[in-house]
Amino acid sequence: MAKELGFQPRSLTKNVPSPSQVWKAPVKEWVRSLYAKKIGSKRLASGASEASAAPPRRAEVVGFRNPDDPWPDRPETPERVVYEDLGPVAYDDDELEPVGFPFHDPFEPPAEEDIKEENTLMLRRQCLFRWAAQFIAIAMSELPEVGKVVAFGAVSRPLGMEVPQFRKFRRHQIEILHECGDLDLAVWTADLSRLKELKRAMSRGLSPVQDTPYGGVAHHQVDVHVFDAGSGVYRGRLCEFGQCPKPDRRECRVAGCGVEPFLRQFEKHRFSDGRFEDGPQVVLFDRTDGFVVHPPRMDAKPSRIVYRAGKCDPDWDDRETPF
Repeated sequence: MAKELGFQPRSLTKNVPSPSQVWKAPVKEWVRSLYAKKIGSKRLASGASEASAAPPRRAEVVGFRNPDDPWPDRPETPERVVYEDLGPVAYDDDELEPVGFPFHDPFEPPAEEDIKEENTLMLRRQCLFRWAAQFIAIAMSELPEVGKVVAFGAVSRPLGMEVPQFRKFRRHQIEILHECGDLDLAVWTADLSRLKELKRAMSRGLSPVQDTPYGGVAHHQVDVHVFDAGSGVYRGRLCEFGQCPKPDRRECRVAGCGVEPFLRQFEKHRFSDGRFEDGPQVVLFDRTDGFVVHPPRMDAKPSRIVYRAGKCDPDWDDRETPF
């Protein structure tokens, strides 16, 4: 709205009311009122229908609720190729370069094989987090106070292409699949005094995915956002520490943290309800509807190992290291 009104960020900052200007409305309310007067009225006057003037419809939760495959896509994860060397490297006498092992210039663009391998790693990582989400939801469904478990964030949507933070790809503006860095779960519970049991259920859910062909998922890679089942209000995040409070931990000194045991609060962090509700979500357990996902089939594709053979040097044992 501010962009359509022609505001710059500095202009909005200057209009933030000071503590003494109690008669001024907050900037977000002021911008919305100006937008309704100047642009909203023009759009209605130009013959726009009431439906077009209505606020945008929020994204719906994925509703098909397939217990065997609850995710909105089924990406094909290709076989990963792992290259391993065969013993010591033989060097050329003239240029002192490995024979059969050409160096990769870090300033050159990554090869097509490198891009494919990185995309394979991103798909495997998302698949691993999805397996963990299903197992955790099944374990939490056994607690009578838990009413609903929803996955959101990168794990709940198809991975898009983007320029990553990795230098070799960012340097050349090469896009790869988005990295699914962690698993975000929203849990609605009716009893905040049993968060320790909720932690134990999460641990039971993570145990089947600790040793898979795609690796494992650690406790700190799962963010469980806790909601009150009665009011739907966001209460905090499930603490990853084994005791509450944990001595000599700076995180435990945040205001409000530990008022409910194992309910963590973050300094200068506010949960965005609008962003959460507008984003993609996948229901994994809903006690009201009697829906719960089934355990995933962990039929992962193996890694194919390719050995790069070098040229044998008969005088290798008598040579000095060239560097």
